[in-house]
Amino acid sequence: MARTTKNYQLKCVANGHLNSEEETTTYCTECGSVLRVYYDEPADGLRYPLDSLVPDPLKSNHSALTHLGRLSKTYNADLYAKLDFEHPTGCFKDRGSYIEVQKALELEADAICVASTGNMAASVAAYACYFKIPCFIFVPEKTTDAKIAQATIYDANIIRIKGDFSVCEGLCRKFAESGNYYMAGDYVFREEGQKAFPYEIQEQHDGEFDYIFIPIGCGTNFAAIHKGYQELKEAGRVSKIPKLIALQPEQSSPVVEGIFKKKKIIKKQVNTMAQSVAASDPVDFEKVLIGIQDTDGAAYTVTEDEILQSLKEMAVEEGHFTEPACALPLAAFKNNLDTFKGKKCLFILTGAGLKDTKTVAKHSLSSPVLSPDIDKIRNYIESGYIEMQKESWGKSRDTFMANLEMDEGHQELYNDYVSDFNKKGKTLSNNEIEVLQSLVFNEDVDLDYPAEVLDYKLTMRKHGLVQAKVKLDIEGKEVITEASGVGPIDAILSAMKSETDNIFLLQVSNHEVEILSPDTDSLVMVTLTLTNDGKEWVSKGASPDTLEAVIQAFTKGLAIATKGAPA
Repeated sequence: MARTTKNYQLKCVANGHLNSEEETTTYCTECGSVLRVYYDEPADGLRYPLDSLVPDPLKSNHSALTHLGRLSKTYNADLYAKLDFEHPTGCFKDRGSYIEVQKALELEADAICVASTGNMAASVAAYACYFKIPCFIFVPEKTTDAKIAQATIYDANIIRIKGDFSVCEGLCRKFAESGNYYMAGDYVFREEGQKAFPYEIQEQHDGEFDYIFIPIGCGTNFAAIHKGYQELKEAGRVSKIPKLIALQPEQSSPVVEGIFKKKKIIKKQVNTMAQSVAASDPVDFEKVLIGIQDTDGAAYTVTEDEILQSLKEMAVEEGHFTEPACALPLAAFKNNLDTFKGKKCLFILTGAGLKDTKTVAKHSLSSPVLSPDIDKIRNYIESGYIEMQKESWGKSRDTFMANLEMDEGHQELYNDYVSDFNKKGKTLSNNEIEVLQSLVFNEDVDLDYPAEVLDYKLTMRKHGLVQAKVKLDIEGKEVITEASGVGPIDAILSAMKSETDNIFLLQVSNHEVEILSPDTDSLVMVTLTLTNDGKEWVSKGASPDTLEAVIQAFTKGLAIATKGAPA
């Protein structure tokens, strides 16, 4: 059972300078390096640097430790997983937030603040909400509402900042210094919360692991796990510490690079699908380096394709749907089978897959919406599309759809698309061909279009407005309509809707524009979300021209909506 103690010191890892938690809970006041809690004497059990401790109000059990039976048999090793996505907010961060929020209350902070776009924001917000302390989340301007939905539901105050994450973090620090505010994040007291991990392992499992595989971004969780094991060893609870393996995506690996160079590396930017470990400035690098040296550990990177393959394999073989960062352990293990074969290994699965469904959607072929016709359903099943959906995951899919058997209607529609691209002097890449084929296969070729655009013209007006003039064929009758908008897309849609609303009223609740190959600019995909009386339709258009793709998507959406509307 955890207990509290005040018999500790807050020291700088770099120079040993003694700091006061009343002055700083982030970095050393003398040199700006990271801090660590040092206790006056070893203890037999888990302890926290607090005056008092409230039992975790959001969870009552440890995250599960489970044996990966199928993967163990496949790869001839003894594999286990710690299911840290079982925490209240769906990720491992909750161990640290639980302690940080209590430390903020102990220091009598008026509020808690944190710079984050995902897991950290949700976790800190959840515990701050429960303990009734105001929470401010600083996020970059382009952060989607979906990514901060959890923090929002916990009544966090969302502060959107013009700039990237580093700008947000700097402003959050200034905000904390401007008042009596506790700055949460990958700092010293979060490490104290997350060090509970090895204590949980000791309660859940007899015996020792040879290796523990840890996905890392800033490195705080890795450092915390090492610190927890150090305390267990000092207390005589374990005879040795497992070898700790630090894992990062190849495209976001300043820690791994720094370990080989024996110095901290800061990247200008990082880009990986494993967003929860995408950190350009690994604040706890020094602690990670100490942990690897102390345990004779290692550091590995894995590619984006390997992340995708292992993400799917863990779900299919063991039933665990996780966020992409959790695929790093299995991917690195498979890349180094000679080292790990026959060993007892623990994979840390840090976050739930529902945290990042966008990655799954992006790398999956969507299923077409079929007409309620049994022959069309049989043709779809026999086309080979379903098998290709499964085979395409996590692979280089340059031409995998080339063998797709389309029926006559879809093949004719696809040929029309390609002909249109050729007329405009555009050549599609293999990836663009794949996307276009997928789009066509999802289309209903039996749609009856109540409106078609015959021609259009755009003119810039004063005050930045755009005037659109559109010639429409409305059920066999030519109509010319005009409207203005704040941009070309707004203007063209407003002009079309001024006539089509007489057929069926549709609101455009959202639109997305995606350029598949920015270097060639050949294929532009536009997705419109259309609504009417609580019903929603999603329609897509494809063209070398953005406005033509918008027009396609809207007229198609109108046809889909009216087909399902009552006569």
